[in-house]
Amino acid sequence: MGYRFSPIRGKESLLEAVVYVATTTAELARKIIGKSFPIRSLTVFSHDQSEYEGLIEILSEMGAPYDENNGPRITLHQPIVVGDNTITHLRIRKSDPDRPQVGCSDIKTDYEKFKDEYLAKCLDNLRLIKRSTYEMIELFDPEYDVLAYVVSLEK
Repeated sequence: MGYRFSPIRGKESLLEAVVYVATTTAELARKIIGKSFPIRSLTVFSHDQSEYEGLIEILSEMGAPYDENNGPRITLHQPIVVGDNTITHLRIRKSDPDRPQVGCSDIKTDYEKFKDEYLAKCLDNLRLIKRSTYEMIELFDPEYDVLAYVVSLEK
C-alpha cells in the first residue's frame, strides 16, 4: 500500500509531513465541528521499521526527549510554525498496520467543555477512547488521512 510521504527519509520530508498533518487536522476539525483549535503536539506515523528507525535518528537531532508513547516524543529545539500553530512537541509513532494515516495532532482546548458541546452532536466523526488514567476524543473522517485528538490530561 502506498502512503502519502512514505517512506520519509530526511528532515525536509519530515517537515513537509508535519506541515501537512497540522494543516489537514485543522481542516478536519473545521469540517466536523466548524472550527479549529491550537495544535502544539503532533505525531507523524511511520509505516515500516526502516522508516521508523530513520525518523528516530532525525528526531534525535531536532530536540530533547520528552516522553514516550508508541514511539518517542521530543520538545523541539526550534518550534515549527504552521499558520497560527506553534508545534513545540513532535513524536514518531511506531509502525502499525491499523494506522495508515500520515499522522495526528493533539488539539488544545478545554476537554470537558469540548466533550459536553460536541461528542453527542458529532457521533459519526468523534470517538470517545477511555484509558486507565485519562480519556480522549478522536476526530476522524474516512476522507482524511490524518486524525486529531482532544485529551483530558495535558500531555
